[in-house]
Order: sequence, then structure tokens, then C-alpha cells
Amino acid sequence: METPVNLDNLREMTDGDRELEEALFQEFFSSAAELLSQLTQAVQTNNTEGWRAAAHALKGTSYNLGAKKLGDYCKIAQEQNDASRNTKEEILQNISSEYERVRAYIDAGEY
Repeated sequence: METPVNLDNLREMTDGDRELEEALFQEFFSSAAELLSQLTQAVQTNNTEGWRAAAHALKGTSYNLGAKKLGDYCKIAQEQNDASRNTKEEILQNISSEYERVRAYIDAGEY
């Protein structure tokens, strides 16, 4: 099974500085948790602009970290801005599940 994060680009950016990588992971987790909350709220309140903005922001941070599949789900979310609530709930479930895979992989420290 493919790992949820490809750290090649991150390692190149940080020059292999593990401490800096850890700080970047923590910043990612903090911002991702807030953005997931914003996506959830946007679905509940039918806030299409909030949905698009949160999906766009999470897409960028995911791709920067090397979490391509998570970024791809966020791209779908952004493109499905006018989708039904049920569709958005399904997309959000995919995003949340993939986020948990990324988090578990990083937390395990096996990278």
C-alpha cells in the first residue's frame, strides 16, 4: 500500500532537518484540524464560499506536505463547490479519513 505522505520534497526543502520537519508537521496538523472544522461547518450551513475557501487552503497545505491523496480529495471538494449536501458529506468523509491516515503515518514516526 502506498504511504499517505511522500516526504521527498519536504526533506529537500528542510535539508533533512528533522526538528524543522516536526515543526512543519505540527503546524500542518493545527491548520488542517481548523480547516476540517470549517469544512464541516460549511456543509451544515450550506456556505459554499466557506467550503471552497477551506478546501482550497487544505489542498495547498496537503500538497506542500506531500500528502497527495489528501490534496486530491480537497481538489475534488473545491471543484464540487455547488454539489448537494449529501455529496459534500461524502467528500468530507473521504478527506477526514485520509487526514487520519496522514496523521497516523506521521505520528508513528516511521518515515
